Amino acid sequence: MKVSKKNTIREVGFSLVEMLLVLGIISIMAAIVINSFSNASQDSRNVVARQQQATLQSAINNWVAGQIGGYERPDPNNPNLVIERTVSYVRNKYNYAVNYWTDVPGMPRNSRNVGGVQGRLDLISDYLDEDTYEHFMHSSSQFAANKILSGAMQKTGQYLILSPWENPDPNNKYTYPKVELFP
Repeated sequence: MKVSKKNTIREVGFSLVEMLLVLGIISIMAAIVINSFSNASQDSRNVVARQQQATLQSAINNWVAGQIGGYERPDPNNPNLVIERTVSYVRNKYNYAVNYWTDVPGMPRNSRNVGGVQGRLDLISDYLDEDTYEHFMHSSSQFAANKILSGAMQKTGQYLILSPWENPDPNNKYTYPKVELFP
C-alpha cells in the first residue's frame, strides 16, 4: 500500500484588513497613554502647589501662635516703647507688615517689600526653611507684589495670596489669616 502525502500549501500572514485593524487599536491605545502622561505632569504640579499652600498656612499659624502673648519693643530707636502683643496687635502687625519695624535699626521700614504680601512672607520667614523662603522670594519678585509664586505654580498659572487677616465675626471668634491658591 502506498500512502500518498498531499502537499497543501497554506499561506501564512496577515491580510490588509487585519493589519489596519491592529494599527488602529494600537494608535488609540497610544493616544490614551500619552494623554494620561501629560495630565499626570499637570496633576503633579497642582499637588505641589497645594503642598506649598499648606506649608505657608502652617508657617502663618505657627507665627501667630508664637506672637500672641508677652510684650514687644517694636521700635529699635525707642527702647522705652513697650507694647503688649494682643491678638489685635498681632493682626495689625500681619495686615500692615510693610509698615512695621524690623530688626535693622538703620532701616526700620525699608527692609520689608513694598507689596505687603511679600512683607507678610518676610514676617513668617523664621517658620519656613531657608530654601523654600528664597524660592518663593526669587520666583515672586518679578511679578505683582501681591502674589507668591513658585516654579510649579508659574507653569500652571496658579499663585498664592496671603489674604489680610479679617476681624473675627460673631460666629467665629478665633480666626487665622488664610493662604489662598488661585485659580
